Amino acid sequence: MSVMIFYKTTDEECILQGAFSKLSYSGIPVFFDNNGVIEAVSNYLIFKSIKDTDLITSVTTYADQLQTFLRFIEDKGKGISWSNVTDGHLVEFRDTKLKSGNKDSYVAGLLRTVFDFYMWAERNKYIRHHVAIYTDDKEYSISAEKTKTSWKWPHIPSSTSKARPTPTNDDLEVLHATTIEESDTVGVRDSLIFTIYERSARRMEALQIKTSDVPDWEGIEEYQDDNKIFYVEIMGKGKKLRDLEFLPETMELLREYTENERAEAVQAAKNRDKFYKEPNDLFLGATTGKPLNLQYISRRLSGLMNKAGVAGTGHRVRAKGLTDIVTAFDGFDDRGQPKSAQDVLIRAAEKAGHSNPQSLRNYLALSRSEGLAAKLNNVELLRDLEIRIQMRKKQITEIDNANDLFAAILNDLNVEDELLKFLQKYVTKLDT
Repeated sequence: MSVMIFYKTTDEECILQGAFSKLSYSGIPVFFDNNGVIEAVSNYLIFKSIKDTDLITSVTTYADQLQTFLRFIEDKGKGISWSNVTDGHLVEFRDTKLKSGNKDSYVAGLLRTVFDFYMWAERNKYIRHHVAIYTDDKEYSISAEKTKTSWKWPHIPSSTSKARPTPTNDDLEVLHATTIEESDTVGVRDSLIFTIYERSARRMEALQIKTSDVPDWEGIEEYQDDNKIFYVEIMGKGKKLRDLEFLPETMELLREYTENERAEAVQAAKNRDKFYKEPNDLFLGATTGKPLNLQYISRRLSGLMNKAGVAGTGHRVRAKGLTDIVTAFDGFDDRGQPKSAQDVLIRAAEKAGHSNPQSLRNYLALSRSEGLAAKLNNVELLRDLEIRIQMRKKQITEIDNANDLFAAILNDLNVEDELLKFLQKYVTKLDT
């Protein structure tokens, strides 16, 4: 009997038990064969969904890549189990894909994901002494070569990766305008998340912000008068604590969101469920009142970028923030000479929560090649102003739609007819 390997993604009813809480995770691929769930592969994808917070592609891409490989070994390997795969099978998979006309970069991407899965399975004891991620001279079924930070399969085809686009300030202006126009209920929320990305936050870090991190109006006004910056402590990559910086103007926007769109989402959830308990998380789903998850954020923001015609994913918006941070530390020393690149990178890495300063070298090169002069606070002030402009534009549009009704009420003429027309327009808008 042939084996059919496939996966299904979880819905919002999927609850995962963490160390201290239960969280809802939708969009996580779960793999099946004739015997049921393929536990190791499914748990690996759960790990990638929850723990690996610096992904550029979605977890579904990893699932597609693993499915391609697993179906190949099932077909060509005469039913061999995933746990018995060797270098020979990986080489055969590589050569078959290349001979089929696939690009080196595509095949390399497949094999990186496959090897990452096997390395994870070895470390988590789903397989034992199978992958050569040890510093000894023993023979292993799957080879591994040490890199600066991890391991790689040594027989991956070489590929030249293209530089991923980093949005410009003009791109981000269009993106924020499109985002706010996209939705009356979550447009402001999504625009604020993009703003936090621009401050170099990762997905996981942006979703850690709590309502208690947003000061009241009196506290915001005090910081404005004293020209001070707010600091919000979050747990970064590698479980390292770091601060995200916010101008008082950004905190004003977050406070407005808390008292309006977020409050409406909470009230709607209470109306639907008398047992609903408001979470402390700042960013909530408009229809559920529950905290957002990483997969939803990735899909939502990538879709908005695509609609705005801005290349890349939400991670590239963060790349713009990293470029701004590097630029803020760059410049000239007391002698008028360019600052040492190493000094700039070390200071920027500490600020951005990067353990390896060299990982920011491309952002320094971009900054210097484009002669970027705008500093962090100026960019953020401009972005806050753009968001406010878009919010006011929407409010003005709503007022324009009610002009006939206002005139009827003031003149006490045909009020019922004008009210009916206004309500019909409103219902039509909700349906679309």
